[in-house]
Amino acid sequence: MLKRPILTTLPIASSTYHCRKPLTIVIYLEALSKVLPILLLFLLGAFLRRTRFLRDETVGDLKKLVVNVTLPAVLFLAFAGVSLESRHLVIVAIVFAGCVLALLLGRALRPLAAMPSPYFLMLMTGFEAGMMGYAIFGAVYGAANIFKFAIIDLGQVLFVFFVLVTTLQRQASGARPFSETLLNFLKTPVILSIFAGIVANRAGVTPLLAAWPISAAVLKTVELLGGLTTPLIALIIGYEVRIERGNLLQPAKAVAIRLLMWIPAGLLLNALVIGPLFGADRLLRAAVMTMFVLPPPFVAPLFMKDAATEDRAFVVNTLSLATLMTLIAFTVVSVLYP
Repeated sequence: MLKRPILTTLPIASSTYHCRKPLTIVIYLEALSKVLPILLLFLLGAFLRRTRFLRDETVGDLKKLVVNVTLPAVLFLAFAGVSLESRHLVIVAIVFAGCVLALLLGRALRPLAAMPSPYFLMLMTGFEAGMMGYAIFGAVYGAANIFKFAIIDLGQVLFVFFVLVTTLQRQASGARPFSETLLNFLKTPVILSIFAGIVANRAGVTPLLAAWPISAAVLKTVELLGGLTTPLIALIIGYEVRIERGNLLQPAKAVAIRLLMWIPAGLLLNALVIGPLFGADRLLRAAVMTMFVLPPPFVAPLFMKDAATEDRAFVVNTLSLATLMTLIAFTVVSVLYP
């Protein structure tokens, strides 16, 4: 009598094991299938650079198109379609504070990690959401959920404008008035589109516009423009990612330190803040982890006109390696948060 249950349960346990393994593979393949178009567009961008099909000036114009037209279109529609709640501001404040803390940690870690470049601490904080984060998050989770990623982005945008860029400007050419920084922030198309989307949502304008054929056509035009964001960004990044000659050990070490800081921070934020405030919102958790595996902001080289050749190579190679690591890390994120 004792042997019979054992014989009958063994096939069940075995079949469960074999079922779980194919299921895991299927989940991974589904996630990879959503990330793969982005990877292929990156490769196409690199191919266009290698074959000189596009010029640097052309890519610069495409970046202007994304920053000033297509990405603002995505954000306007995202914020016009949902309501910003007071609990979202908690996330904004925490992300801002986390970026400031990471900057201070970078200053403390620089001598411990034996990093000679003064730009090391700048590369430990902030995220390239505009030219990468929105593209990969939207490709997997859809434009309708871009709002969740934008909430996480608000905190780091405030940090980049008012802390990181100000610090880089002071290091490059001296301090600038706060009023100038504030004005530049308020004039940014991305910020204007977010404010416009919030106002449109509060005023209930979007349903009225969608009800009339002409105004509905305008909304459709904005939607079509927003749809260009992901492919354009992917092509641009693929075109611009390049490894310069020099020591890759220091950039690789910087990327590893950055990920070791931000990945645990993202898990803690999800466990201690997102969970209690938003419950089982897996997309918001995915937005947090997507943000925290992104490379540093790509603005750093713009403030390095008088920097040494070694410092410039260190920053460029760190940004390039971090971008490549983001592609790997985001694939894992999309599996963990399907």
